Amino acid sequence: MGLLWLQFGFLWSLTIELAGGTYFESWSPCHAAIRGEGRRALVTGITGMLGSHVAEALVSQGYQVFGVVRARSNVRNVAKYFNNITLVTAELTDPWRTLRIVNQTYPDIILHFAAQAFNGLSYDEPEYTLSTNIVTTLNILEAIRQLGTKDHTRILLAGSSTVYGASTEQWDGPIPETAQMQPVSPYGVSKASTELLANQYAFAYGLQVVVPRFFIHLATRGVESLALHEFARQIAMIERGLQSPVIKHGNLSNMRDITDIDDSARVVICLAEIAPSRTVVNIGSNLSYTVRDLLTEAVSKSTMSSTISLEQDPLRLRAYDERLVLADISRVRQMTGWRPQPDMSRLISDLLDYWRHEVEFRHPRFDIVRSQEPHSKAPSLEL
Repeated sequence: MGLLWLQFGFLWSLTIELAGGTYFESWSPCHAAIRGEGRRALVTGITGMLGSHVAEALVSQGYQVFGVVRARSNVRNVAKYFNNITLVTAELTDPWRTLRIVNQTYPDIILHFAAQAFNGLSYDEPEYTLSTNIVTTLNILEAIRQLGTKDHTRILLAGSSTVYGASTEQWDGPIPETAQMQPVSPYGVSKASTELLANQYAFAYGLQVVVPRFFIHLATRGVESLALHEFARQIAMIERGLQSPVIKHGNLSNMRDITDIDDSARVVICLAEIAPSRTVVNIGSNLSYTVRDLLTEAVSKSTMSSTISLEQDPLRLRAYDERLVLADISRVRQMTGWRPQPDMSRLISDLLDYWRHEVEFRHPRFDIVRSQEPHSKAPSLEL
């Protein structure tokens, strides 16, 4: 069923007019809202998968972009547009440093993506997940409150579909924003907490806060903690002869709503600009794919497809895993006129190419001539 939906989504996308990589209906306020000349955007988590792509879209639309990075952050993800942004080093768990950054950059919009953002990891690191996600959000909200810039600065806080948790098992059909928050992971609890905290600041202090609840969003520049990225990484390792032709995996039967960030990035910017304060809105494709179908598609694109086998790894199974997650996106379509354009086949090809380059970077090929010179010693494969 997942592959059928994938094919349908691709054919449907050919029937609509494209506009800057994202399709908005002609009446959409987003046509004007995402023109950023003269406006400042502060992006936390700019080196992450979601943050780096949204920042790239901001730059392309003319925004002056400031990105928050930690001292140990890898800035390769922003290399493409590095000369068009200003990076600021900070730990957002430090309230005084956060206050100073917001004061110095004086942003029109803050897009807060910085977090411990991996659902599976949160089971092993619950304290780190909760403390990091809640405290960084609190510090941003407090900075706006203390500086008195609530009428100037709007905050987009990255929410998550994981807040629904057990509700996805109880709801008949796509899950709407009105469904009860019943998170089943520490990460889901952290996102429910930050969302409630942001709304409290909006009610009590008049801050302008918008919370998009992101369902699974994928693009290049991701890490192994994301299942499809991990599959692509293993395939790239197999193709380089660095791993036996066996892909280790967890549960493959669950179904997930997946969106291409290249398609949704401009929707995120538009919501940051035009959504009424205290808006909570699902961001997804309204299409679910089985993890098995996505993995099968990825394997089929490999140069080693005929030799690759699959093997379930018990260590990759989660304590609780929702069977089906599907977004009701009626609200975001009514607000923005966005029509998602899923092309999972292209996205999977992009991820494979990304990981082929990443594996090459992590495990560079040896210089054959030098390695064959007398008395030369080949370097270890261990990095």
